[in-house]
Amino acid sequence: MYDVIIIGAGPGGYVAATKAGSLGLKTLVIEKNRLGGVCLHEGCIPTKALLASAGRLLAVRDAKTHGISVSEPVFDWAAMQKRKDKVVDRLTKGIASLFKMHQVEWKEGEAEVIDANTVRLGEEEIQTRHIILATGAHPVRPDIPGLSALFDKGSAKLPTELLSIEAIPNKLLIIGDNVFSVEYASLFAALGSQVTLLSPATRLLPYMDGELSDFIGKELRQQGVDLVFSATPNSFEENRVFYHAKEEKAEKTFDVVLLATGSAPNQAGLQSLQLKTDEQGFVQTDAFMRTSVNHVYAIGDLIGKAPLAHVASAEGVAAVLHIKGVERPMRYHKIPMAVYSHPELASVGLTEEEARAQYETVQVHKYSLSANGKALAEGDAKGFVKILSVAPYDEVVGMHIAGSKATDLIAEGVLALQLEATVHDLAAAMHAHPTPAEIIMEAAQLAAKDAETNARKV
Repeated sequence: MYDVIIIGAGPGGYVAATKAGSLGLKTLVIEKNRLGGVCLHEGCIPTKALLASAGRLLAVRDAKTHGISVSEPVFDWAAMQKRKDKVVDRLTKGIASLFKMHQVEWKEGEAEVIDANTVRLGEEEIQTRHIILATGAHPVRPDIPGLSALFDKGSAKLPTELLSIEAIPNKLLIIGDNVFSVEYASLFAALGSQVTLLSPATRLLPYMDGELSDFIGKELRQQGVDLVFSATPNSFEENRVFYHAKEEKAEKTFDVVLLATGSAPNQAGLQSLQLKTDEQGFVQTDAFMRTSVNHVYAIGDLIGKAPLAHVASAEGVAAVLHIKGVERPMRYHKIPMAVYSHPELASVGLTEEEARAQYETVQVHKYSLSANGKALAEGDAKGFVKILSVAPYDEVVGMHIAGSKATDLIAEGVLALQLEATVHDLAAAMHAHPTPAEIIMEAAQLAAKDAETNARKV
């Protein structure tokens, strides 16, 4: 009898497993593919490895501005792929080591849940006190005339497939407005593809702050990406897409098309539980990750609340803690989001649009990287930090960063929201000089100064 069986070993499942093992729970993980899930093998890590390689390429191209003369750099796509695979392999072995360290058992195969205490694996029925479902989701193929033939031909790809293509396409068409769309547009534009991005929304990343969307849109255009908004593809014919944008019909040619248009939950083997789901089939849970069936928890992309690896990990920990009798609910309003494009984007908390809808008065303060000594010294001064605060204590409710190292700098904003910090706290915190993080202090100091001025007027 196990204390917990975890189905799926992605960033939610394996983190939950190591947490459970470290707390003394007898734990079994069942994974039908490889440890690490989509994030490690086809998503987060491979993308970042290739984006890092592309970043090196861009840095060499810019070497002359630093007084360094080099010949025109040439990249080797196969070598970039090989390096990416080494990174993935090392991290996969690291998960296996973590399981061994925390006495977590794992078995390969496709699990079928019989009831809340029984899981079938092949001919074996395994008993458990609790189940954590971490089966994830899969990208969907939109039903557009002519698209199926392109998938059969190999010229249409899903986000989990694009990074393994044998050669860089001369013309890459991307359909979507999400993180995949932006990161892949940035990556392949750096590698020489003519990239066209058809966004169904009126802007990129519509769930992030509007100024971040505007910033990355301008940057991608400068990188040569053709952005088309409010675009709906109507049909495909060979290497051509027919679409309309803002009621105008148009067409584009391409060599490869990426469909980054959403995902659907992986429910195979879970039907007997009759879990409560939303209209899209994502499993519903409470703040402790409990499903509608007692002793069964669900985490990660399966529940669709925030399809991010670090969210899945946090949900896994919340579920395990609840099994151990510790109630630490998920707080989704404090989730950081990171986009590893060139330049990067990151945010935490409310967007300006959300804050103004929720609060009567919102203080907005920005500070530009172009005024930061370290950014200027490094020759990478595009971007800004934006801090949102609200009365009566000038509490920070949102932080949004664009530019180099944004995905690292956002940790300060996450901590600020976690501790319910005010702009006065951030302004008083000493920051090392010269560092990019000083832009957060500078923005906070402006916010604190304005808050003090307004207080004196009252």
